[in-house]
Amino acid sequence: MSRSFYLASGLENIANARRIRDALVERGYTQTYDWTVHGPVWRDGLARIAEVALAELDGVARADFVVVLLPGGRGTHTEMGYALALGKPVFIWSDDLDLFSAAPQTCAFYHHPNGF
Repeated sequence: MSRSFYLASGLENIANARRIRDALVERGYTQTYDWTVHGPVWRDGLARIAEVALAELDGVARADFVVVLLPGGRGTHTEMGYALALGKPVFIWSDDLDLFSAAPQTCAFYHHPNGF
């Protein structure tokens, strides 16, 4: 059974991301990297930004599955794409169901065969 996860979302979604993280951890899942503990790092300089980028991708690589909580930022979609490229199951959640319809606002990767 898959027991580790990576949670991708935008910084504006940090409270919801923490709720989902807590619910999964309470059910026995392990988070591979938790970006919510540090939040935005752009003020910390380019070296720190690069360090976080590598840590986030490592978290995706070590996870059994990835949860994408929309809306997400640039990093969210990078993490989702990396997970798909690695063949990992990706579970996408949004309160805005229009994002999943055949319309200009959808992302083709929301409909990838590994996405749920």
